[in-house]
Amino acid sequence: MAENRHFSDFTVYLEGHEGHRGNVLVHAFLAKVHRLTLVLNKLERTYIESGTRQTDFEITAADKRNPTTLTLKPVPRVKAYDPDPAFHWALAQIGAVSRGEQPDDRVRGEIARDLVKLATKEADDGYKAFWINGHAEAVRFDEDFLAKAALLVRERARIESPSRWHVGASMGSIVGQLKAVDDIDDDREFVIVPPTGADAIMCTFPAAMRGEMGGYLFKTVRVEGILHYGEDSPFPYRVDAKAGGINVYPSRTRRRTLDDLRGVFSDLPRNETDWTPLLDA
Repeated sequence: MAENRHFSDFTVYLEGHEGHRGNVLVHAFLAKVHRLTLVLNKLERTYIESGTRQTDFEITAADKRNPTTLTLKPVPRVKAYDPDPAFHWALAQIGAVSRGEQPDDRVRGEIARDLVKLATKEADDGYKAFWINGHAEAVRFDEDFLAKAALLVRERARIESPSRWHVGASMGSIVGQLKAVDDIDDDREFVIVPPTGADAIMCTFPAAMRGEMGGYLFKTVRVEGILHYGEDSPFPYRVDAKAGGINVYPSRTRRRTLDDLRGVFSDLPRNETDWTPLLDA
């Protein structure tokens, strides 16, 4: 399969766990592919300095034999766009982290935290090993990669946020556009982009709200719940929404008109005003 790959193809490998006869659990496979494409999309947006991704990924090959593999090819979402330069740069940054080298300065703390999550194994039996093979050596998202990505997170926090803020949690609310919902691995996560302040805030929603989350996508909402603050920012990095704590903002309550106010003060006594002093002034 490797000999027939397009130069821009890359293959995702997940080695199955012995407890499942060498098979990979479907939620684990989907979650890791989803996380990987999210990281590649963020790196692309960083490289082209755009708020919108320009690349999709086509499945060009798949193989069930252990390890389970999926070969993907970046393709443009818009006309006259070549995804290869940004894609090659993104793979180079991931490779640098895997070797313990410093990636480009444009790889900021948010992406470093995504790499930590990418290499974190949520459950021991979902898969045994996870790696990708780009254009050169394989990149293994194992404990070694996890440690190097965590170190990068600390270094980026030191550079990007030299000030230290109070660490803690409090009840409160935030307003922003709901950009994405992720419940593939039972994460119950969604992303809020506020009009000012933090670039994006990760939030979680209660399981009881699963059925309604799709209706809030790409809308401006108010999220009420527990706001978590870290030492590197005055803005919350996560919000745990309470039950019923997500609502479209601003409220759709109809404003009262003058006709609505007719008769509101009808029960109050009328005070007569003496205008004589004003006329004699």
